[in-house]
Amino acid sequence: MSTLPERLRTNWVAAFTPRQRHAAHSPVALRAVGVVIGLAILLILMVGVLYDARVIAAARGIGGPIHAFFGRITRLGQSDWLLIPSGAIAIIVALGDWRHVSRESAAAWREIGTFAALLFAAVALTGITADIIKPIVGRFRPDFVDGSHFAPLMFGGYGNYSFPSGHATTMATIVVLAAFAPGRWTWPIVVAAVLVGISRVMLAVHFPSDVVGGALLGGAITYVLLRRAADAGIGYAARPHGRIDLRFGAVRMLRRRRSLASLLPTLWIALTPEPRPRIPAPDRQ
Repeated sequence: MSTLPERLRTNWVAAFTPRQRHAAHSPVALRAVGVVIGLAILLILMVGVLYDARVIAAARGIGGPIHAFFGRITRLGQSDWLLIPSGAIAIIVALGDWRHVSRESAAAWREIGTFAALLFAAVALTGITADIIKPIVGRFRPDFVDGSHFAPLMFGGYGNYSFPSGHATTMATIVVLAAFAPGRWTWPIVVAAVLVGISRVMLAVHFPSDVVGGALLGGAITYVLLRRAADAGIGYAARPHGRIDLRFGAVRMLRRRRSLASLLPTLWIALTPEPRPRIPAPDRQ
């Protein structure tokens, strides 16, 4: 019977062992990154100058059913509903003893657990980065002041934590993940992300430039994370011409066989402890 540390080590090696080394970054690539960052900052500034004041002024006059609709939609941008299940799935898969199920089922669960771990890491990393930037920038939210005001490095809390939008950061993370795992849910996720971004402005809790900044931040960090994972063969595979593919071969095979439902019983088997042999009690004299 394998112990818990042995299970964790075995599953970690199977899912997260790098398959190839990272390529060295060339000076051209580093300059390209600098250009992209510069263009992103320029875009944020342009949106801030051209649209922030006018859009927020119009949003303050919106109420009734439209305001209620966006009040419900905006909840999708909260990260807890993504972090809790993805973290739980990653932990459950890591605790499983997959020696007692078929190779296909074990491989499928490891693929699911790896994707859940990457989802958790992406949402957590982008969220933490946004939370670090917020007090540094110190921008006041539009529902606290009239116009755009800043108080950098003032750790005041919600009121001056406007840039970047955390909801937009989270939704951009999900959009990038969905873009590199194409399926029937990709476009609904994109539409939901756009609606969440609009909702932050319509509810007058963020300026448009906050939403743009959050979306760029979340998308960029997630893409870099997936690129590094693909270079190492963890969850994703790097293809020619810069393409990234999700490594879901076992899951796709079970889906073609219409036997995805068989994964749930195998999870129960992997998580159920092996029966220990009964040791007879010593005879009493």
